[in-house]
Amino acid sequence: MIFLRFTKILFSILLIILTPIILYLSTAFLLSFFPKKNSFQIKKEKKVYIIYDDVHSDIAFNLQDISDNWIKNLPILKNKKKGYIAFGWGDKETYLNTPTWNDIKISTSLKALFINTPSLMHITYYPSINYFRGVKPIKISSNQNKKIKKSIFKSFNFQKNIYNGYGYNDLFYDSPYKYNFIYTCNTWIGDVLREANISISYWTPLTTNIINSLK
Repeated sequence: MIFLRFTKILFSILLIILTPIILYLSTAFLLSFFPKKNSFQIKKEKKVYIIYDDVHSDIAFNLQDISDNWIKNLPILKNKKKGYIAFGWGDKETYLNTPTWNDIKISTSLKALFINTPSLMHITYYPSINYFRGVKPIKISSNQNKKIKKSIFKSFNFQKNIYNGYGYNDLFYDSPYKYNFIYTCNTWIGDVLREANISISYWTPLTTNIINSLK
């Protein structure tokens, strides 16, 4: 009798914990099949790249396609003529204390997911992106290219701090946005692309939502 009661309590606790997780993942999965679509034909003469793994994604530009002064004047691009510049957004504590996913702490993850935490923009210079396993090229118009960079620019708070990166080719900047389990690093990418009228899932908390809904 005691064992049966304990089993019921344990089952109830697991149900309470797992139900939100299942709903979260199911919603994210289903929405990837119904992307927001632009309704007009455009001339796609530009290209951007989504660099991604199982957890995180960045958006990257070829330096030879960059004409914006604010990008050219970023410190890590000094004397750089060729290569790629990647932009990512995410939880401040995770970014600063997690150079690799093996370094992440459960407490940091839980805090980032369930509390509105401060965030950072991460910029990285890459001589090449060919060695990444996950790279998704997206063909876009010149106008879409401008809108993407405008959205990225708004994600920086240049008046605040700059933080050292993991090496010589990256830096962190404060961002005005807050991170949580609804608005993740991948949600940020999705919003940036959606604001540029690129067809993508209505909500992109996971990298799979981004990649699966992009054509």
